[in-house]
Amino acid sequence: MNRLPEPSPGSLWLVLARRAARQPMLDLVARLAQRGPLRVLDGGNSFNAYIVARSLGHWAGEDGKELEQALKRISVARAFTCYQVLTLLSETPTAPYPTLVLDLLATFYDENVELYESQRLLESCLGHLLRLSRLAPVVISAQAQIATQPVQDRTCLVQTLEAAAHQVLYQAHNPPVDPQLTLPF
Repeated sequence: MNRLPEPSPGSLWLVLARRAARQPMLDLVARLAQRGPLRVLDGGNSFNAYIVARSLGHWAGEDGKELEQALKRISVARAFTCYQVLTLLSETPTAPYPTLVLDLLATFYDENVELYESQRLLESCLGHLLRLSRLAPVVISAQAQIATQPVQDRTCLVQTLEAAAHQVLYQAHNPPVDPQLTLPF
């Protein structure tokens, strides 16, 4: 099964995978929502409430109340540009519940934003992500640069995320030479 392990409090995890590990991240949203509140910050327009509800339904059984309560525990915010990602993170208060960031780098690959500007914005975002991780786990998903990307190489953005993360989980199909942990998805 394509399940991500549960993150520990006070940690910043990075999941690098094709399609930014969309299904495993949504499964993690469902599992965490069973226990308490969490926030989902969506950078790649990846959040799908139907998939989360379906996953919750497997655990909640027939009781629709449990499903409804779990869905109410999820707070979702979306950003459509890398500038909006920074604003969203800067305005997000530190709280004692998990934060999941879906497809963080999607907006940073924008060909209309210069690489140096994307790097600057990502560094600022990382400061906020580390702040958010002080009280509760933060899990970020990202994909390596899209192969058809016409702008200059932006693999440095992925490297910046890898360097900042406490734990990096890689997709098994194309892991780096020395992965910390490889997931079979």
